[in-house]
Amino acid sequence: MSIKLIATDLDGTLMAPDHMTVTQRTKDALIAAKEKGAKIVIATGRALNATDAVVSQIPFVDYILYCNGAAVCDMSDGKTIYESSIDEEKAVRLTEFLTANPIHFHIYKDGKIFVPKNVLDFAAETQLPEEFIKVFMKQVILVDSAFDAVKGGAVQVMDTFSVPAELKEKLFALVEELGLVTTSAVNSEIAITANKADKGSALAGLCSVLGISADEVMTFGDAPNDCPMLEFAKYSFAMGNGAEICRQTANYTAPSNAEDGVAAMVEKFVLKGE
Repeated sequence: MSIKLIATDLDGTLMAPDHMTVTQRTKDALIAAKEKGAKIVIATGRALNATDAVVSQIPFVDYILYCNGAAVCDMSDGKTIYESSIDEEKAVRLTEFLTANPIHFHIYKDGKIFVPKNVLDFAAETQLPEEFIKVFMKQVILVDSAFDAVKGGAVQVMDTFSVPAELKEKLFALVEELGLVTTSAVNSEIAITANKADKGSALAGLCSVLGISADEVMTFGDAPNDCPMLEFAKYSFAMGNGAEICRQTANYTAPSNAEDGVAAMVEKFVLKGE
């Protein structure tokens, strides 16, 4: 068996439970896989600038699929080589709805995160570690008006949190009307993206360019937004701490992120060749 590409989600998957640390075992396993010829790919819902602390730990990463696959960055030159974004008119329509209702949301554009100043309410409601929230706050750009953030460029993701139950149906109806799609991750998050802006489509496109087949790809994920890339790869792994839908979608189950699950499966399937 020859694995030519390893694509992994970050939070709940590659990262330790603190959402900040790549363990030494994981680093060593990925370095060894790269030395055997595998491309290393991060596939995350984070914005590009929110991956800097991860890349500093694993600087040998080849590509980053960010914003749930809405864009792909070639780390050899830092250029975005693929993008599927929400156009400005649709982003404004979404912003009108979100600002008129009690919904926390973030705007991902140009690899950065723009956040209306109610971000502090968002931070208080999440179950993420306090230290991670502190780091997150340093990465965002606070804005007085969300409308200013969505104008003048294509938006990669509109990320919503804690949408009241009575508003979800209206939000989903608007998303459908605009020809967009939603994916879910963690902490009551609903991410809104362009149609086909998902981790699976972006990964399939990247593999097509690289001449790599799905049978030569290993993927790891823990949340519903990881399912498209778990469906794509022959060697797909749901984390032991992951959502049930991931375990139903993936072909294999890995130990949890707290148990270095990514490293364990890379060691077993790539380095030992089982």
